[in-house]
Order: sequence, then C-alpha cells, then structure tokens
Amino acid sequence: MLKLITSTVLISAATLVIADHTFVLHNQCNYRVNPKIVNVNCGYSPRCDVPGSGGVPNPAVSYTGPQPRTLGVNGDNTNMTVNRDWNGRIFHQTGKCGAKGESCTMAEFNLDTGGPWSQQSYDISNIQGFTMGMKIEVNDGVGPAVTCSNIYCGCLNAYPPGTDFSGCGNDWPVKGTSGGDKIWTVTFCA
Repeated sequence: MLKLITSTVLISAATLVIADHTFVLHNQCNYRVNPKIVNVNCGYSPRCDVPGSGGVPNPAVSYTGPQPRTLGVNGDNTNMTVNRDWNGRIFHQTGKCGAKGESCTMAEFNLDTGGPWSQQSYDISNIQGFTMGMKIEVNDGVGPAVTCSNIYCGCLNAYPPGTDFSGCGNDWPVKGTSGGDKIWTVTFCA
C-alpha cells in the first residue's frame, strides 16, 4: 500500500513541472547568436505572485530552466520548452542589451492567458532599440508570422524604436493565436 501511494505522489509531482510549449531558436545570421530567455511575469500577468510569497515569481508561470546554448552561424538551431503560462522575452544577448533585453530587439510572448481556450499573444519590440531582424512563427497556422527585418518594418510588424506601447495605436504589432500548447520558431536575422 505504501509503495502505491509513493508512486502516485511522484507521478503527481512530475505532472506539475511539465513544460508545454516548444521553442525552436533558429540562427540565420552570419555570426554567432547568444539567445537569452527572460521572464516578465510581474509586468503583465495577473498570476505573478504566489500567495504569501512576498512577490517571488510564480514557478508555474516562470521559465526556470537553463539558458539556450550559443547558436552557430547560418542555420544552427536549438529547441527548448517553457511553461504553458509563460510571459517573457527572447533576444540575442549582446553587450548593449540589458538583463531583460532592454535596448535590443526582442520577441515578446504573453502565454499566460488564464485558460486553455484563451488567445495567446506575441510581438517583436524595437521600442528601446533595433539590433537585428527577427521573425516569430507559430505551428498552428492560426496565428500569423511576424517579421521585422530592418528598423523601418512598420507598426504591422513590430513596435518601432522610441515609441511607447501606444505608439502604434491599438497594439497593431501584437499578434494572437489560439490557446493550448504550441511550437514557436524564433528566427534571428530574418
């Protein structure tokens, strides 16, 4: 009887930590790319804090795994998984970038939608500076790909440098896709 209970507890604990979205990071640059993934839960999510935790980010919506490996030139890829309810950014870490991607081109994701049927959103942001072309694609075909290959890509494709979130009016750069687990591709130097 004790053995059965122990197995059930282990299975239940394993179920809690499953990461549900797959991210494919693809480098089309003719130089090495150092992808970085960061959480921004507390800026955008109503489920930021664990009750009674004193503001510590909720591990159920935070990425806590290792950072992606450096990508080699012209076509190198790596895959990673993140939590179903993740909010965050992916960017090429250079000396210019801040710890959360400040001053750099960023792929931004809000996958913490509150339910399996709620829309998930994503965009490219150059608000604090354009540093490279980027593309985001989602596997389900419902969400459109978004590409910004230069600083002049326009509000339908990315937030431009020097604007705030209202600079494009009605959040034009933000794209949406259905709820549920996805395979996302982020391409550097798109």
